[in-house]
Amino acid sequence: MHRRAATFGSVVTSCGHPGTPYPHRLEKVKFGVPLEEVCKNDIPGPLLVLILKLNKEAPCRKDVFRAPGNQGAMKKLIHFLQQGRLVNVDNYSVYTIASVLKKFLRKIPGGVFGRDGEAELFQIVDLDDEAQQQEKIHRLLMSLPGHTQRLLVLLFGTFRVIASNSERADTGMTSEALGVSVAPSFFQSCVSDGKTARMKDVLRFKVATKIMKQMIEQFTACDLFGRVNYEYYARVTGRVLRVQDEWICSFRYPPPPRGK
Repeated sequence: MHRRAATFGSVVTSCGHPGTPYPHRLEKVKFGVPLEEVCKNDIPGPLLVLILKLNKEAPCRKDVFRAPGNQGAMKKLIHFLQQGRLVNVDNYSVYTIASVLKKFLRKIPGGVFGRDGEAELFQIVDLDDEAQQQEKIHRLLMSLPGHTQRLLVLLFGTFRVIASNSERADTGMTSEALGVSVAPSFFQSCVSDGKTARMKDVLRFKVATKIMKQMIEQFTACDLFGRVNYEYYARVTGRVLRVQDEWICSFRYPPPPRGK
Protein backbone atom coordinates (compact mmCIF):
# COMPACT_ATOMS: atom_id res chain seq x y z
CA MET A 1 0.00 0.00 0.00
CA HIS A 2 1.32 3.45 -0.91
CA ARG A 3 1.98 5.65 2.10
CA ARG A 4 1.77 9.42 1.76
CA ALA A 5 4.97 11.31 2.43
CA ALA A 6 4.91 13.10 5.77
CA THR A 7 4.52 16.86 5.91
CA PHE A 8 6.20 19.00 8.57
CA GLY A 9 2.91 19.19 10.44
CA SER A 10 2.43 15.43 10.53
CA VAL A 11 5.99 14.89 11.73
CA VAL A 12 5.59 17.42 14.54
CA THR A 13 2.15 16.25 15.60
CA SER A 14 3.19 12.61 15.60
CA CYS A 15 5.84 13.49 18.18
CA GLY A 16 3.20 14.77 20.57
CA HIS A 17 0.49 12.22 19.86
CA PRO A 18 1.62 8.59 20.23
CA GLY A 19 -1.55 7.38 18.53
CA THR A 20 -0.54 9.00 15.25
CA PRO A 21 1.36 6.59 12.96
CA TYR A 22 4.94 7.72 12.53
CA PRO A 23 5.71 8.38 8.86
CA HIS A 24 7.78 5.78 7.00
CA ARG A 25 9.29 8.47 4.81
CA LEU A 26 9.42 12.23 4.46
CA GLU A 27 8.90 14.50 1.49
CA LYS A 28 11.85 14.56 -0.85
CA VAL A 29 13.79 17.83 -1.13
CA LYS A 30 14.98 17.82 -4.72
CA PHE A 31 17.93 19.94 -5.80
CA GLY A 32 18.09 21.55 -9.24
CA VAL A 33 14.36 21.44 -10.02
CA PRO A 34 11.79 24.28 -10.14
CA LEU A 35 10.60 25.38 -6.71
CA GLU A 36 6.98 24.53 -7.53
CA GLU A 37 8.06 20.92 -8.02
CA VAL A 38 9.79 20.89 -4.63
CA CYS A 39 6.86 22.60 -2.90
CA LYS A 40 3.93 20.76 -4.48
CA ASN A 41 1.75 21.32 -1.43
CA ASP A 42 3.97 23.54 0.71
CA ILE A 43 7.55 23.81 1.91
CA PRO A 44 8.78 20.22 2.50
CA GLY A 45 9.01 19.34 6.19
CA PRO A 46 12.74 18.45 6.15
CA LEU A 47 13.63 21.78 4.50
CA LEU A 48 11.52 23.63 7.04
CA VAL A 49 13.25 21.85 9.92
CA LEU A 50 16.68 22.91 8.61
CA ILE A 51 15.61 26.56 8.41
CA LEU A 52 14.13 26.41 11.91
CA LYS A 53 17.37 25.02 13.33
CA LEU A 54 19.24 27.95 11.81
CA ASN A 55 16.62 30.41 13.06
CA LYS A 56 17.08 29.09 16.59
CA GLU A 57 20.83 28.45 16.80
CA ALA A 58 22.58 30.59 14.18
CA PRO A 59 22.06 33.99 15.90
CA CYS A 60 24.56 33.00 18.60
CA ARG A 61 27.17 31.34 16.36
CA LYS A 62 30.03 33.03 14.54
CA ASP A 63 30.17 33.26 10.75
CA VAL A 64 27.07 31.19 9.93
CA PHE A 65 26.40 31.43 6.16
CA ARG A 66 29.98 32.64 5.67
CA ALA A 67 32.04 29.74 7.04
CA PRO A 68 31.81 26.57 4.90
CA GLY A 69 30.21 23.38 6.13
CA ASN A 70 31.86 19.98 6.27
CA GLN A 71 31.93 18.60 2.71
CA GLY A 72 31.33 14.99 3.73
CA ALA A 73 28.44 15.92 6.01
CA MET A 74 26.96 18.12 3.28
CA LYS A 75 26.95 15.28 0.77
CA LYS A 76 25.34 12.95 3.30
CA LEU A 77 22.65 15.47 4.27
CA ILE A 78 21.84 16.30 0.64
CA HIS A 79 21.55 12.58 -0.13
CA PHE A 80 19.14 12.05 2.77
CA LEU A 81 17.06 15.08 1.74
CA GLN A 82 16.77 13.96 -1.87
CA GLN A 83 15.86 10.41 -0.86
CA GLY A 84 13.23 11.54 1.64
CA ARG A 85 14.97 9.77 4.50
CA LEU A 86 14.57 10.77 8.13
CA VAL A 87 17.25 13.22 9.23
CA ASN A 88 18.43 13.94 12.76
CA VAL A 89 19.40 17.60 12.42
CA ASP A 90 21.30 17.44 15.71
CA ASN A 91 23.94 15.42 13.85
CA TYR A 92 24.73 18.38 11.59
CA SER A 93 26.33 21.70 12.44
CA VAL A 94 24.67 25.01 11.60
CA TYR A 95 27.55 25.60 9.15
CA THR A 96 26.80 22.41 7.24
CA ILE A 97 23.07 23.16 7.21
CA ALA A 98 23.62 26.76 6.05
CA SER A 99 25.90 25.55 3.25
CA VAL A 100 23.35 22.94 2.14
CA LEU A 101 20.60 25.56 2.17
CA LYS A 102 22.72 27.92 0.06
CA LYS A 103 23.35 25.14 -2.43
CA PHE A 104 19.64 24.29 -2.60
CA LEU A 105 18.80 27.93 -3.39
CA ARG A 106 21.62 28.25 -5.89
CA LYS A 107 20.37 25.19 -7.79
CA ILE A 108 16.81 26.50 -8.29
CA PRO A 109 16.41 27.04 -12.07
CA GLY A 110 16.09 30.77 -12.68
CA GLY A 111 16.68 31.54 -9.00
CA VAL A 112 14.24 31.85 -6.11
CA PHE A 113 13.00 35.25 -7.37
CA GLY A 114 12.77 34.05 -10.97
CA ARG A 115 14.65 35.68 -13.84
CA ASP A 116 12.08 38.45 -14.27
CA GLY A 117 11.91 39.11 -10.53
CA GLU A 118 15.68 39.25 -10.30
CA ALA A 119 15.86 41.76 -13.17
CA GLU A 120 13.13 43.86 -11.55
CA LEU A 121 14.97 43.98 -8.22
CA PHE A 122 18.07 45.26 -10.01
CA GLN A 123 15.94 48.09 -11.42
CA ILE A 124 14.19 48.85 -8.14
CA VAL A 125 17.43 49.30 -6.21
CA ASP A 126 18.36 52.21 -8.51
CA LEU A 127 15.31 54.24 -7.46
CA ASP A 128 16.08 57.29 -5.32
CA ASP A 129 12.81 57.22 -3.38
CA GLU A 130 13.12 54.67 -0.56
CA ALA A 131 9.37 54.48 0.00
CA GLN A 132 8.87 53.75 -3.69
CA GLN A 133 11.55 51.06 -3.48
CA GLN A 134 9.81 49.40 -0.56
CA GLU A 135 6.41 49.48 -2.26
CA LYS A 136 7.77 47.96 -5.47
CA ILE A 137 9.63 45.22 -3.57
CA HIS A 138 6.42 44.48 -1.64
CA ARG A 139 4.44 44.19 -4.88
CA LEU A 140 7.09 41.94 -6.40
CA LEU A 141 7.11 39.61 -3.39
CA MET A 142 3.30 39.47 -3.33
CA SER A 143 3.29 38.47 -7.01
CA LEU A 144 5.35 35.34 -6.30
CA PRO A 145 3.70 31.95 -5.62
CA GLY A 146 2.56 31.42 -2.03
CA HIS A 147 5.15 28.74 -1.27
CA THR A 148 7.91 31.07 -2.51
CA GLN A 149 6.62 33.88 -0.30
CA ARG A 150 6.65 31.61 2.75
CA LEU A 151 10.14 30.33 1.99
CA LEU A 152 11.45 33.88 1.56
CA VAL A 153 9.84 35.22 4.75
CA LEU A 154 11.44 32.36 6.71
CA LEU A 155 14.84 32.98 5.14
CA PHE A 156 14.85 36.76 5.50
CA GLY A 157 13.39 36.51 8.99
CA THR A 158 16.26 34.20 9.91
CA PHE A 159 18.79 36.56 8.33
CA ARG A 160 17.25 39.46 10.24
CA VAL A 161 17.47 37.76 13.65
CA ILE A 162 21.09 36.77 12.91
CA ALA A 163 21.99 40.34 11.92
CA SER A 164 20.15 41.80 14.92
CA ASN A 165 22.24 39.67 17.29
CA SER A 166 25.57 40.10 15.48
CA GLU A 167 26.93 42.84 17.72
CA ARG A 168 25.64 41.48 21.03
CA ALA A 169 26.77 37.91 20.29
CA ASP A 170 29.90 39.05 18.43
CA THR A 171 29.16 36.75 15.49
CA GLY A 172 30.40 39.03 12.73
CA MET A 173 27.27 38.37 10.68
CA THR A 174 25.86 41.83 10.10
CA SER A 175 23.29 42.46 7.39
CA GLU A 176 26.12 43.43 5.06
CA ALA A 177 28.14 40.29 5.85
CA LEU A 178 25.04 38.16 5.27
CA GLY A 179 24.35 39.96 2.01
CA VAL A 180 27.85 39.21 0.75
CA SER A 181 27.59 35.57 1.86
CA VAL A 182 24.18 34.68 0.44
CA ALA A 183 23.70 36.99 -2.57
CA PRO A 184 25.10 34.47 -5.09
CA SER A 185 22.56 31.89 -3.89
CA PHE A 186 19.67 34.28 -4.52
CA PHE A 187 20.89 36.10 -7.64
CA GLN A 188 22.22 33.74 -10.27
CA SER A 189 23.00 36.54 -12.70
CA CYS A 190 25.77 37.86 -10.45
CA VAL A 191 27.69 34.58 -10.64
CA SER A 192 30.31 34.31 -13.36
CA ASP A 193 29.91 31.55 -15.95
CA GLY A 194 33.67 31.16 -16.32
CA LYS A 195 36.57 30.72 -13.94
CA THR A 196 37.47 34.40 -14.04
CA ALA A 197 34.96 37.00 -12.88
CA ARG A 198 34.32 39.81 -15.32
CA MET A 199 33.90 43.41 -14.22
CA LYS A 200 30.17 43.31 -14.95
CA ASP A 201 29.87 40.22 -12.74
CA VAL A 202 31.61 42.05 -9.91
CA LEU A 203 29.31 45.06 -10.31
CA ARG A 204 26.19 42.87 -10.35
CA PHE A 205 27.42 41.06 -7.24
CA LYS A 206 27.77 44.41 -5.45
CA VAL A 207 24.23 45.37 -6.44
CA ALA A 208 22.88 41.97 -5.38
CA THR A 209 24.62 42.36 -2.02
CA LYS A 210 23.04 45.81 -1.62
CA ILE A 211 19.58 44.39 -2.34
CA MET A 212 20.02 41.59 0.20
CA LYS A 213 21.35 43.97 2.86
CA GLN A 214 18.45 46.34 2.32
CA MET A 215 15.79 43.62 2.46
CA ILE A 216 17.31 42.16 5.64
CA GLU A 217 17.38 45.56 7.35
CA GLN A 218 13.86 46.43 6.23
CA PHE A 219 12.36 43.06 7.17
CA THR A 220 10.19 44.58 9.90
CA ALA A 221 10.88 48.28 9.29
CA CYS A 222 8.30 48.21 6.51
CA ASP A 223 5.61 45.82 5.32
CA LEU A 224 7.71 44.01 2.71
CA PHE A 225 6.20 40.54 3.02
CA GLY A 226 2.59 41.22 3.95
CA ARG A 227 0.80 40.48 7.18
CA VAL A 228 -0.20 36.92 6.29
CA ASN A 229 3.43 35.96 5.69
CA TYR A 230 4.65 37.69 8.85
CA GLU A 231 2.02 35.80 10.84
CA TYR A 232 3.15 32.57 9.19
CA TYR A 233 6.75 33.32 10.21
CA ALA A 234 5.72 34.04 13.81
CA ARG A 235 3.59 30.89 13.98
CA VAL A 236 6.28 28.58 12.60
CA THR A 237 9.29 30.04 14.45
CA GLY A 238 7.56 31.04 17.68
CA ARG A 239 9.12 34.49 17.46
CA VAL A 240 7.39 37.80 18.12
CA LEU A 241 7.56 40.42 15.37
CA ARG A 242 6.81 44.12 15.53
CA VAL A 243 6.25 45.36 11.98
CA GLN A 244 6.41 49.07 11.11
CA ASP A 245 6.05 49.81 14.84
CA GLU A 246 2.32 49.44 14.27
CA TRP A 247 1.29 45.81 14.65
CA ILE A 248 2.73 42.79 16.39
CA CYS A 249 2.72 39.20 15.16
CA SER A 250 3.05 36.56 17.83
CA PHE A 251 1.97 32.98 18.25
CA ARG A 252 1.64 30.75 21.26
CA TYR A 253 0.46 27.18 21.27
CA PRO A 254 -2.75 26.69 23.28
CA PRO A 255 -2.31 25.15 26.74
CA PRO A 256 -2.68 21.35 26.93
CA PRO A 257 -6.06 19.97 28.04
CA ARG A 258 -6.45 19.69 31.79
CA GLY A 259 -5.53 16.38 33.27
CA LYS A 260 -2.85 15.67 30.65
